[in-house]
Amino acid sequence: MTDEVNRINYRLRSTFFYRKLKEYKTLSFRAKVAALLPVKYLYNWEEWRNWGIGEDAFDYISNHPDLQLIEVFCHPRLIREHSSLLGYYRNIAALPQKAVQYLAKVNLKKIEGDEENKYTLTEDKALALCRLFNEHISLIIDSSVESLTAEELYGILLASTGAQIDGSWRNSIGEESEKIVQRILIKEVKERNLLAAFIPRKCTKVEVYKPDKIDEQLSNIEDYRGIMLVNHTSILFSSEPDISLLNNEGTTVGVIEVKGGTDPAGALERYGAAKKSFESALRINPDVKTILIASCITSEVHNRIQHDSTI
Repeated sequence: MTDEVNRINYRLRSTFFYRKLKEYKTLSFRAKVAALLPVKYLYNWEEWRNWGIGEDAFDYISNHPDLQLIEVFCHPRLIREHSSLLGYYRNIAALPQKAVQYLAKVNLKKIEGDEENKYTLTEDKALALCRLFNEHISLIIDSSVESLTAEELYGILLASTGAQIDGSWRNSIGEESEKIVQRILIKEVKERNLLAAFIPRKCTKVEVYKPDKIDEQLSNIEDYRGIMLVNHTSILFSSEPDISLLNNEGTTVGVIEVKGGTDPAGALERYGAAKKSFESALRINPDVKTILIASCITSEVHNRIQHDSTI
């Protein structure tokens, strides 16, 4: 039982890390910063002391043959212009989002995820963030005894992102389990030649299924509300239940609850939550099919399921 639970847990962890790396867009940071290099001369660094940059660190990067100042240090004007780069400088400083919120009193979660730069930092917040990031970056350069390379800088970026993903994993086992089941369903529908279109979460314009885009769509599964099938039915992703199957009239004919938690101590609680969801669906349609997918089913939960007409 324990071995099987651990195998499932680590499989989910592997897919979670890959999905989060894409979600955080860490691999795109270098290209974003490189795109600013042609205008690097427009950023004045005369106030570097006021921005938390150490003297030795500033001199080292200023004379570095392969690194530019904006690749290493945070400029207050730059992050006000390009708030999506906050994640880059935060990770170069090896700081988690929680630490930034505690030390600089700024919540970066929504701002870092804003690819359209809708959020504008105030002057005081930009300065506070610059000082915090640059102080830590300066410490890293000083600790390297002024030997930091471009490759090591990128290594810090990836290591910091990995630490953040690992920290969020502990609270995301259930979420990742749902995404895995959603992908399995879509792949099966595709194999049966039933997939017609994807239903986006943020607009009403559906995305017609195209075989050459399926890998991209599966990797961004969180962007979709569900899928439409060629037999005029739909599969929707939500919560309570996690997955609903609708017929042509819009009637729910099937519901799926996904419980990915692997802690045996919580198995009974997860079973109870699924049962509550099923009971709600059955009140509306007594003929609905109910399916429970769980990573951990203890003997007590198994016995209850055997005598439970709602599952």
